[in-house]
Amino acid sequence: MELLILCAGAADKSWTGEKSRRPLRSKGKRQAQKIGTWMGQRGIRPDLVLTSSDLRARVTAEKALKAAGWTARNIQRSPALAEGSLPELADAGRGLLVAPVGTVRTLMDRFGLDPDLAPGVLIRLSHQRSGTSLTARVDPKDLPDLFPYPAPDGPERRERPAYYYTQSAVIPYRLTAEGKEILIVGSSSGRHWVVPKGNVEPGLSPAESAVVEAREEAGVEGRIVNGAIGAFTYEKWGATCQVVVFAMEVTRVLSDEEWEEQHRTRKWMPSEEAAALLHLPEFRKIVSEL
Repeated sequence: MELLILCAGAADKSWTGEKSRRPLRSKGKRQAQKIGTWMGQRGIRPDLVLTSSDLRARVTAEKALKAAGWTARNIQRSPALAEGSLPELADAGRGLLVAPVGTVRTLMDRFGLDPDLAPGVLIRLSHQRSGTSLTARVDPKDLPDLFPYPAPDGPERRERPAYYYTQSAVIPYRLTAEGKEILIVGSSSGRHWVVPKGNVEPGLSPAESAVVEAREEAGVEGRIVNGAIGAFTYEKWGATCQVVVFAMEVTRVLSDEEWEEQHRTRKWMPSEEAAALLHLPEFRKIVSEL
């Protein structure tokens, strides 16, 4: 079988919290995306993806798979890998293991190999019963800084991976005795009022991706009603982003403990009042009509 081992990307040097929760910094995310694009261009798709328990390993795997144009929904956490041991790979024809450099170095020592390791580096191995041999080492610093569009190897080059330019947004609402109320949330910076919006995740439809954004950014669950209710484009990352907008009837509000982005503020308001507060004019129009 072929074994791919990816070193987690460069982590935040200023982090003072729990080591396993240390996040990637922008450079680390970029490293993972460049490696993922390289894999996608060559069709090197793993049958099994395992990560250590470190947050930066998980995010590195997600960033790489999405940049390749593949789903990141099937990533599994491996206790064995977290301890520096080779996990059970079953009958996977091609496995991808993602862990911090120190853990990867332990694995390489077990194989009797000594490749040059650094954050973001991908190691390709031929793993057979007779032994394990190194077939390639891919360093993100040797890869192009721009990404092909459309993926996996279109003629255009853009600042971000191709999936960034297809987005979906959701207008969460509920019905009350006084009428329809819209849920708006604070932006990540806390300077504006917005509705949940994000890149359409590879492997999901725009509507499915919108439901994910509603849960992550607004802490609500519900059902999409009547398909798309609007669409618009805007310029970002050196090109045009396309946004499809959906309405979602909220059936459950998550507790603060369940809400992934609980640092945001959220507020229920009548449609007209919510529209007046939203930062983007495109959303003001759509919410008013809703």
